[in-house]
Amino acid sequence: MYEQEHSNRRNLTSIHSGEKKRKDSSDFKINESKKKFSSKHSSHDKSKYRRTSSKSEFDDVRLFCDDCNQYYDNICPYHKQTYIPDRKISKLSLKHSQLKSDFTCPDGLILKLSTISNAGKGVFTTKRLEKNTFFGPYLGIRHSNFKNAQESGYAWSIVDKHGKMIYIIDGSDPNTSNWLRYINCPNTYEQQNLQAIQYDRNMFYKTIRTIQPGEELFVYYGDDYARFLGIQPFSTHSIEKTENNNSDDGNE
Repeated sequence: MYEQEHSNRRNLTSIHSGEKKRKDSSDFKINESKKKFSSKHSSHDKSKYRRTSSKSEFDDVRLFCDDCNQYYDNICPYHKQTYIPDRKISKLSLKHSQLKSDFTCPDGLILKLSTISNAGKGVFTTKRLEKNTFFGPYLGIRHSNFKNAQESGYAWSIVDKHGKMIYIIDGSDPNTSNWLRYINCPNTYEQQNLQAIQYDRNMFYKTIRTIQPGEELFVYYGDDYARFLGIQPFSTHSIEKTENNNSDDGNE
């Protein structure tokens, strides 16, 4: 699993790009990623866990534990990690003018006006979310049109181990995306409570601290988009400081 701490989101100025494969094959890959992610979060046999590489090495096919600072072939056997999938809906159940993405929020999460001025909708939790809770994958059209991705404001890039872009996941269309598109970028690093994670060539979000009921969810979109919004880019030091200050939250 590759942790996207300062890269690829929405404005995509330097590292956001990608390609949408044909819809049927793309949906298959997303479903396979969900299955792999779910299965890795349902086993409790410690004999299946193997500590592997350190965080400095790119790896989007294994799961990273920031408490251990290690990758594992399965979920961390020492620290709790939870996966919450999207709410399943049928297009047939949607009424005219209803947007698919609006109805994919899992239980305990709601959409309402963001606390960020002029940001539109935001995502709020109505229940306590523990550190290392995963959501996703981020859904959208996959393509390699860099210009369109810059203009959409809802795109993540997927990269290979060398940092080369493979394709873009563009969630600008609410009828092909999901609720993750509504999670806004924080104005300060203290507000950040989620982190974008590349896993199996998809994008997931992970809580980096305990989130209390009533809080809005925020994920950092990257330095380029922060500059676009007029926000001071978050330095590596500031983000690491936030994580370290909340490193014990998951053990409460």
